[in-house]
Amino acid sequence: MQGKFLLYNDHVLMRIASLSPAVTEILFALGKGGSLVCLDQYSDYPESVKELPHLKGHQKVDIEEVQSFKPDLVFTSTLIQTKLAEELRKAELAVIRQDPRTLAGVEQSFGEIGTLLSCEDRARALSLVFRQGMNEVKKRAQALPRHPHVYIEEWHNPPMVSGNWVPEVLRIAGGVPLPLPPKNPSREVSLEEIRAFDPELIVLSICGAGSLARKELLTQREGWKELRAVREGRVRVIDDSLLNRPGPRLVEGARRLYGWIFEVLH
Repeated sequence: MQGKFLLYNDHVLMRIASLSPAVTEILFALGKGGSLVCLDQYSDYPESVKELPHLKGHQKVDIEEVQSFKPDLVFTSTLIQTKLAEELRKAELAVIRQDPRTLAGVEQSFGEIGTLLSCEDRARALSLVFRQGMNEVKKRAQALPRHPHVYIEEWHNPPMVSGNWVPEVLRIAGGVPLPLPPKNPSREVSLEEIRAFDPELIVLSICGAGSLARKELLTQREGWKELRAVREGRVRVIDDSLLNRPGPRLVEGARRLYGWIFEVLH
């Protein structure tokens, strides 16, 4: 892959470095996976990304290694990559940093990438599928007899409730999230706060753990085993890529949450 451009399907495409798993998924959904020259270590979807070079790190990467791939564009995403984006710009790389905090912002990111890469029609189609998927889940959730309190944990030490777009996804799925201001990032919580909230369902969406997080991260904490959801065996583990990544598969995350909420109520 030498030179400035990559030839793919007889079209000349930009060389793109995606240091965001969410952007990687969006690019493949837009049919632009063939433009990618390197990825961050957490970009693991779709399956074909295994064939691409992965750089060690996510918040920090080797800038010189990024430069060695001669990218025309470097994508970063979310609050935790703010400093990385600044360092990449100082190295005179063309950086696009997206930081969606809401579902509307996630959908907007599809359009922004579509415009940058001249695939606006595909971006509009992706947005339509995304909205339709969320609306289908919302319609099913509206038929639930009630909406239970659900605590979704993004990090375990210290315990942090999932923020940003995740409370919206949970509401669509029929659950009531721990109160957070709109667009608020994930924040630390106390046992007392969770006890007062009294969730009927707890979901572990531990950042970077995929579906490998152990329930014991929560259930074995001092005092937490007395929570109703723990006592009644309603602690679930979700592949965090379905909730923590601001990309197309948030729809699948909403479906998983709805299924568990349905179980709680039936």
